[in-house]
Amino acid sequence: MLGFFLVALILGEPIGEFEGRIYVQSFGLLIALVGVGLSVWSWIQHGAVVSPFPAPREGATLIETGPYRFVRHPMYTGVIAFVFGTGVTYLVPAAILVAPALFIFFLVKSAREEEMLANAIAGYRQYRADVPWKLIPKVI
Repeated sequence: MLGFFLVALILGEPIGEFEGRIYVQSFGLLIALVGVGLSVWSWIQHGAVVSPFPAPREGATLIETGPYRFVRHPMYTGVIAFVFGTGVTYLVPAAILVAPALFIFFLVKSAREEEMLANAIAGYRQYRADVPWKLIPKVI
């Protein structure tokens, strides 16, 4: 999925000049930086050990601190924000459209992942009840 983003970003046609362009691009940069920060913060909470595969690692423990207090999958949120923000920064519509595709992908992936986590990690079902938001606080 990120490969599609890179291709869209590199080969996509950027939007031309318009009044206020610098403000839109600045907003995009801010969102991208927030996304990077959220992803790094989440990565640190994991002890810098993560995997793209949904199965929990052997001996994995429940993380309820840091960004995991607000959403159950903050690293996914950070990636989506980075992709969206970068697309807006460069004003490439094709790259911006990768963000909603990633959002759907991560919703599906997290549903499968959460079933595995609930079966493998003690307290995950209660954590899921305590932190009802998967990706965006107060939204979903």
